[in-house]
Amino acid sequence: MVLLVTGADGQLGNALRDLVPDARYANRRDLDISSYAEIAAFDWSEIDGIVNAAAWTAVDDAEYDPQRAWATNATGVALLAERARKTDIPFVQVSSDYVFGITPPTPIPITAPLRPINCYGITKAAGELAAQLAPRWLIVRTSWVYGDGRNFVRRVRGLAERYGEVNVVDDQFGRPTHAGDLAAAILSLLGSKQQGFVHAAGGGDVVSWADIAEFILDGTGRKVNRVPTSANPGFAKRQPYSALKNSESVEKTMRHWRVALAGYLTNETVT
Repeated sequence: MVLLVTGADGQLGNALRDLVPDARYANRRDLDISSYAEIAAFDWSEIDGIVNAAAWTAVDDAEYDPQRAWATNATGVALLAERARKTDIPFVQVSSDYVFGITPPTPIPITAPLRPINCYGITKAAGELAAQLAPRWLIVRTSWVYGDGRNFVRRVRGLAERYGEVNVVDDQFGRPTHAGDLAAAILSLLGSKQQGFVHAAGGGDVVSWADIAEFILDGTGRKVNRVPTSANPGFAKRQPYSALKNSESVEKTMRHWRVALAGYLTNETVT
């Protein structure tokens, strides 16, 4: 299978490149997925599967620039799904916990209703609907991804190195997800020809962002100051609970978040 991976320069795109170097990778300069003209002009002759890892992920920015967020997260998905339909190839859309909004504090199942509470979540929910235009679609929801690129882990370490301490919210709960684990799960799902909805996030206990920061900085002598979300307001509303209930088909692939993050801190350049 020759895959087209969009969002090639993102954390998931980089992780997929490590696992499938022979796939075709496209960043925004190569292919603007929100442009009908560019989609139409692209060479699809050898492509027999699409993994859409492209996304507008700036949650706060989406509140004052919703058109750009919509263009990537909704229009772009629709155009790719339409192309998958025309060429009869499978389509994988990577989605987010943000489509759910406020939920009970228990791991969120795939059957939970979509109730996004901010612009980013709305555009990702619209993207899920658009993805279902494809003849064979797989929507993989994940959360709190880190890998090769800008992420929470690098930001925490950078701020702690600079100031000796870092303020982190302690009233938003979920699990971090290693991009490499997510990439492996997507490839496994493609290989098994699974369709429909899948939840694939880090396994293990549900923790706050502050808990994760303390894990990151353990042994460094740097301090984590626990603060409420109200002390660090953004433009977008945040849901207090983001932990996904992983699908059985990916449970063996998605490692406990503590194991995955410990390996990342040991083996990766994260400063």
